[in-house]
Amino acid sequence: MGRHILEKVILNKNGDRMSKAKNFLKERMREDFKLIGDVDEKTLENVAQAWMNDKTNSKHRYDFIQREMPQAEKILDMASGAGTFVYYGLLNGYDVQGIDPEEWKDEFNKLKAKEYNYPQEWQNKFINGYGEDLPFETNSFDLVSSYQTLEHVQDVKQCIVEMCRVVKNGGGVHIMCPDYRSTYEGHYSIAWIPLFPRKLASLYLKFRNKNPEYLKTLKYTTSKNIRGYIIEIAREQNVTLTIIDINKKNFEGKLSSKNLTFFKNLYFLYYAMEYTYRLFRSEMNVNYLIEVNK
Repeated sequence: MGRHILEKVILNKNGDRMSKAKNFLKERMREDFKLIGDVDEKTLENVAQAWMNDKTNSKHRYDFIQREMPQAEKILDMASGAGTFVYYGLLNGYDVQGIDPEEWKDEFNKLKAKEYNYPQEWQNKFINGYGEDLPFETNSFDLVSSYQTLEHVQDVKQCIVEMCRVVKNGGGVHIMCPDYRSTYEGHYSIAWIPLFPRKLASLYLKFRNKNPEYLKTLKYTTSKNIRGYIIEIAREQNVTLTIIDINKKNFEGKLSSKNLTFFKNLYFLYYAMEYTYRLFRSEMNVNYLIEVNK
């Protein structure tokens, strides 16, 4: 849906023109960043700019959906944050809802919707709630997307249970989150020890002038423990949950495009090279698509 964006602006303390929604967003983000450490104003501006960009910021996530689950039309974004995924989907004809536990994000999304002149009913596409107890009926969605979310929840396994519950038979759950066997912690933007023991990690953060309080909110997600939870859930719920490792599938796809499929069994070597390349400068990710058959 092509739609002209109307931007209402105010003046901030420096006299710069800024939308009311973006100003609100930056103030809340500034408070949140204090839980991590010093506020980097350049990073703050870049993140705020991305979260104001509904037209392209989430395109890569929908490119994934079109490639892997093109039949998906009704979608849930678990931890919808600043709403870019939901609004991009709505702008492009999907039936998308978002859920997030932080009420200020719901307020921000309504401000943004008004400034961008979105249909009034789109403001009702966001719900306050938690992934451990999704307020939706069983078999409600074709796809649930959890993007950089599971490391923040209280109960990782229960969130996966709920995502699988609300997905229709034949639907899918896409999980992307950090793999804490990495040598980099993305929230703090800092070199890290894999599965860093928390007491030592706290001392290390203090030494690096970072606030260790935020560490208490993080779960050490890994591809191994996420896979383990999925296998347990399939057995306990008596459903078939097929795990597709998207990172591995992308590797095999590149080989196929170059007629090098005889190297597909060398993914472990590719993973090791990728891990080495990212040492102490970027994190590895869990990237699973779960096909749900009940």
